[in-house]
Amino acid sequence: MGSNQQYQISPIEMGVTLISLIFGVGILTLPRVLAERVGTTDGWISILVAGFITMSLVYIYVRIQKKFPTQSLLEFIANGKIGKWGAKVLAFFFIFYFTVLLAFQVRILAMATKLYLIDQTPSEVVIGIILLIITYAASKGMQGIVHIHLMFMPFILTALFGVIIFNLGEADFGQLLPVVSEGFMPVLSGILPPMFSFAVIMFLFFFMGHMKESDLRSLPLNIAILFLVLTYTFLAIISYVTFGLEMTKVITFPAIELAKEIEIIGGFIERLESLFLTVYIMAIFTTMATVLFANIKTIEEQFIPSKKLRTWIPPVIIFIIFIISFIPDSITSLENVGQLLAVLGDVLLILGIVSGYITVWIRKRSKTSFDNSSQV
Repeated sequence: MGSNQQYQISPIEMGVTLISLIFGVGILTLPRVLAERVGTTDGWISILVAGFITMSLVYIYVRIQKKFPTQSLLEFIANGKIGKWGAKVLAFFFIFYFTVLLAFQVRILAMATKLYLIDQTPSEVVIGIILLIITYAASKGMQGIVHIHLMFMPFILTALFGVIIFNLGEADFGQLLPVVSEGFMPVLSGILPPMFSFAVIMFLFFFMGHMKESDLRSLPLNIAILFLVLTYTFLAIISYVTFGLEMTKVITFPAIELAKEIEIIGGFIERLESLFLTVYIMAIFTTMATVLFANIKTIEEQFIPSKKLRTWIPPVIIFIIFIISFIPDSITSLENVGQLLAVLGDVLLILGIVSGYITVWIRKRSKTSFDNSSQV
């Protein structure tokens, strides 16, 4: 497992990594899930509210991270006698979340691939190949992971903006009216689905320790988050004004169906949904490789001190993910897993920030007490 311990991430690289990570989590299904959850076309407002919450959390965490530069959150918490065990408990929940998230993502990708690309290929083969490839990518360490995000991002953004722009001609924006027709309660109930995607900002806990102390600023990261939130918002709006609310509710992957609606003059590309899905595979591949890297790294640092035993971690984790990915037997049960992950991800995000704040407060107080006793 490459560690690239000396590699330092720039603010731009971190911003691009965050954008790529979030795109790879829920972009295929978010418009449908929001339509079902909110019940109106106001789901785009839920995305904006969730984005504001996410930007606030990024601001708070960056201020905390400045108290322990060059360290990850778990490394900082584990420095104390009691914190050592607290870090292990927190690490256990992160490992569980990462493992189930990977199983969820690979199953969603296998379903989309089977539906639009290679319908005759067994899902077991697709999932097995994907897991092997992301394991190889994760083995390249932090620097390799970040550079993959940088390399794929232009293609991902081009595909997304292409889908949005080329569907404007058929859009009926009157379907968005009236705005907030049933009040703000449905809008607030729709915050959880986009927060499922935005919760992956928790990777700041693991990556910001690789940034220079002078680069620990929230503004570049929040600019990236704002860009991403607006993109998600436009994608949801285009889904509603193209398909309508009721149709969006029953389309499994609205983002891919939007690509099918595009008509290229001359017909030199017949199946744009296949092209879009291929680009989306880039997004979910980079996200899964990052999640797997963080998962393996957390297990190594918190539970497996022996370097000889560490070689067994990737194959064991991949086998567990493979088994878990086939437990949901339908898209409905898979969505139930997604709802569980959304809640767990948000809880872990808040818990990580609160744990970091409490640890900083306790150690600052202990240091002040020690300094006062020394003066006496």
